[in-house]
Amino acid sequence: MELQIALDRIPLAQAVEVTAAIAQHVDWIEVGTSLIKAYGMDGVRAVVEAAAGVPVLADLKTADDARFEFTLAYDAGAASATVLGLAADATLDTAVRVAAERGREAVVDLMGLVEDRRAELAARLPAGVVLAAHVGKDVQTTGLRPESLLGPWADGRRLALAGGLTAADLRQLGQFADLRVIVGSAVTKADDPLTAVFALRAAAAQPDNIDKEKSS
Repeated sequence: MELQIALDRIPLAQAVEVTAAIAQHVDWIEVGTSLIKAYGMDGVRAVVEAAAGVPVLADLKTADDARFEFTLAYDAGAASATVLGLAADATLDTAVRVAAERGREAVVDLMGLVEDRRAELAARLPAGVVLAAHVGKDVQTTGLRPESLLGPWADGRRLALAGGLTAADLRQLGQFADLRVIVGSAVTKADDPLTAVFALRAAAAQPDNIDKEKSS
C-alpha cells in the first residue's frame, strides 16, 4: 500500500513545511487542486523542491486542454498529474499520451462517475494509468465512502483511493494489492504531521479485515 499525502486548503508556506517534515516517510506528496489554484506552478515547484526527490503529484483535475496543462505540471517537476474521468475521451487519451511521452504518470480521477463509466475506463485505458476512486469534499458530508466505489472493474488495475480517509480506514483496505491511499486533513490538520504519518503507516501494516477473515 502506497501512502500519498494531499496538501489542500493551506498556505504554501505551511505546505512546504509539512512536505519537508514528512516527505521521506511517504511515497507521494500531492499538491492539491486548491493549492494549485492559489499558487499555480510556482506552488508545485516549491513543493517539488521541499520533497527532495520524493515524487509529487499535481492534482490538476484537468477537464480540457490536457497537453498544455500536463506539460505545465511536468515542466514544474511533477511526476504525476490528474485528469477528470468526466472529461471527453479525447482529453483522457491526450493526458495518457503526454504522460507516456514524458515518462511520467497519469491519474484519472473517477469522481462523479457512474459504475458503468468507471468500468468502461478501466477496460479501455492502459494498465499503467492509475484510476482514483474519489469522494469529493462536498459529497463526503453525505457519508459516501470511497471504497464503496471499487467494483469488479478494479481487479488488476492500479488504484488510488481518496475522500476523508483516516488511519482507521487504512486498516480495512489490506485486500487491495496495488492501492495508493490519499490522505489529506488527517495529516495537514494534525498537531504533529509526522506523528500522523507514522500512525497511518502503522495502520496500513495491520489490516483488520484480513485478520477477521482468517478468524472466521
